[in-house]
Amino acid sequence: MEVAQDLKKRLKAVVWPLLFACIAIYFGFHLVRNDNGLLALRAYDQRLDEAKLVLSELASERLALEKETNALRPSNIHPDALAEQARLRLNMGWPSEVLILGR
Repeated sequence: MEVAQDLKKRLKAVVWPLLFACIAIYFGFHLVRNDNGLLALRAYDQRLDEAKLVLSELASERLALEKETNALRPSNIHPDALAEQARLRLNMGWPSEVLILGR
């Protein structure tokens, strides 16, 4: 009888820590591998960095386009620059005309 009680006492000493270790491993695994876990957070951060990079590229492109459109406003444009750009983009001019573009 004494052996059974000793075995039962030792089993109780092992079962509870083992149970808590299994619970900790379970929650730890899901903390890392869950849809909202640490690995998903890292992927979200990478996608956010990529989106910020695209946003900065688009913002610089937008500024360049705004600068170009502001230069084409009637109050800002020089008539010679307008004629030069029209000839350059439309590839038109008089046959006897010599066009020197300064770039």
